Amino acid sequence: MERMFRSTPALAVASVLLFTAACSQSPTAPTPVRGAAVLGEAAQTPTSVPAAITPAPQALGATRFLAFGDSITCGVASIAFDGPSLVTLRCLSSDYGYPERLQGMLRTYNAGQAFSVRKRGEPGEWAAQGESRLTSELTELAGPSVPVNERPQVLLLLEGVNDMNNGVSATRAAASVAQMVQIARTFNLTTLVATMPQTYRRESTGSENSRDKIVPFNNEVRRLVGGLQNVRIVDLYSAFGTNAYGTLIGIDGLHPTPAGYDLMAQQFHAAILQQFPVRGGLQ
Repeated sequence: MERMFRSTPALAVASVLLFTAACSQSPTAPTPVRGAAVLGEAAQTPTSVPAAITPAPQALGATRFLAFGDSITCGVASIAFDGPSLVTLRCLSSDYGYPERLQGMLRTYNAGQAFSVRKRGEPGEWAAQGESRLTSELTELAGPSVPVNERPQVLLLLEGVNDMNNGVSATRAAASVAQMVQIARTFNLTTLVATMPQTYRRESTGSENSRDKIVPFNNEVRRLVGGLQNVRIVDLYSAFGTNAYGTLIGIDGLHPTPAGYDLMAQQFHAAILQQFPVRGGLQ
């Protein structure tokens, strides 16, 4: 009995050692997985970076536009005015002017939306004549018989230089433009009204192209419509500057060059992005 009692402490010590070794392998103290970051160690650098997610393009709240005006809206080439008369001249190409360029920009900006820019430019037209034509065009395109989802939502307007070239004052020409804005409002269209780019003397004929009336005309347009709801001024005058002859304005001193038509489209495009943003992207 005495011998058995003395051997008990040795057995107890062995049991404690076995228990301690087993605990070191228990779930409360897991063995680190090879390659995993361990608290207190330096952060591991990933071997590859995930590809960036391209954000969806911003949607626009307007997609249907009506470009209205005279030969500049129609897209007449400057050099053409050394030949046919103003009244009989028609657009040389269906894709020369700013409306087609603008439509391309909008479609490139957001291919997920269906954009249309209808062109209604009439060479030689006075703004005073444009008043009745605009009423007729909008009755056809935006009247009660036309489905709402087919009506133009926005009027892009530039007109008045032909009035001034035929002796009409800058004030009276601007008043006709303001009247067209009011017509568009009766059809619930937002209007983007462009100021007139600076014109220049036509050397081949000596025509002044009303160059001294452009600034007063633009100022009067701003005064008459600049503060109206759903009306925005697109400042082509500032965009073109006053030294654009031969670069942005062609040799007739009146009509834009291809680069000038590009600039017009860019300015209208920028105004549209600012005027009709929709928060978030397309879903």
